[in-house]
Amino acid sequence: MPPSRHHRGRGLAAVEAPHPDFELLFRSAPSLLVVLDAAPGFRILAASDAYLRATRSARESVLGRPFFEAYPETGEGPRVTGAGSLRSALERVLASGRADALNTPVRGPDGRLRYIIHRIDALELEVLRGARERDEALREMRAAQDALDSFVHSAAHDLRAPLHAIDGSCRMYEELQGPSLNGETRRLLARIGVNVNRMENIIEGLLGLSRAGRIHMARKRVDVTAIAKHVVAKLHNHEPERFVAVDVAEGLEAWADESLVSIVLEHVIANAWKFTRRRPDARIVVGMRSLAGQQVFEVRDNGVGFDMAHADRLFAPFVRLHDGPEYEGHGIGLASVKRIVERHGGEIWAESQVDRGTTIHFTLSGPGI
Repeated sequence: MPPSRHHRGRGLAAVEAPHPDFELLFRSAPSLLVVLDAAPGFRILAASDAYLRATRSARESVLGRPFFEAYPETGEGPRVTGAGSLRSALERVLASGRADALNTPVRGPDGRLRYIIHRIDALELEVLRGARERDEALREMRAAQDALDSFVHSAAHDLRAPLHAIDGSCRMYEELQGPSLNGETRRLLARIGVNVNRMENIIEGLLGLSRAGRIHMARKRVDVTAIAKHVVAKLHNHEPERFVAVDVAEGLEAWADESLVSIVLEHVIANAWKFTRRRPDARIVVGMRSLAGQQVFEVRDNGVGFDMAHADRLFAPFVRLHDGPEYEGHGIGLASVKRIVERHGGEIWAESQVDRGTTIHFTLSGPGI
């Protein structure tokens, strides 16, 4: 958590005041230096002006902040940026009290380790700059997404009012005219009703796409097998006349948000259910495999499939690769799924062959997470 406004103005004294000249020394130092608290959090107690200029940081945003909040240490970070080895080096200095190439311990008058002076090298500087640019890009992306979500909510509200008016007027006209309506008029009224329902479904799909990005994520151990079986039971209840052989692997788990995983499985399994409708031997398999040490969930069916030349359009909003009344939908479900998967740091892709089925693959975290 950033230091309070009162603390920001006090610099080093806000944390634990050393000799008054100590901070001035590091402010004017030509090297890229930070003074870290000699504790596992490694809070930044002071920083040289050179460091602040190089990282394009404001002093008040840095002081009191744990060092590894500024230095990226994601699941893939230790391999790509060296964050893991840097933390290990600092922990060694903390434990041994001995200096290394980049870290110098400072002891107080009582001999106790008080601070660690850390020098930023060229590689580390590039990582810090990259992290700042990434954070700025993420902030801009979130702001744009929030603006888009607000527009979707506003547009949905504005569209629903005239839509309900059209539907209500048609129903009233049908009731008032009653037996005097000829077959052509009834057909036109029914067509209006179908399109009103379709527009309602599109609006609901847009709101669902917006919600997929706004729902607060709370990761926990999720029983994916139980959720998948629940989704399949609902589909069977909705179409009891259909027989679909569904095999859900036991023991499927993920570290994810349970409500969002439910949305993913509802859309992906429902798609498999829909596109096996022509198959007398319809079959769906929900499973998982390990790929490069990562869990990859799979939903496989033996349905109509699609041409892989269109695979890049599958997860785009409003794109439908199959038309016709038996393949109902608005082309937004898989776009919502993609958004949820990416919020988890995962990926989603498909493999398919025309008339030989489709497999949807997805992960719920980045590599190493």
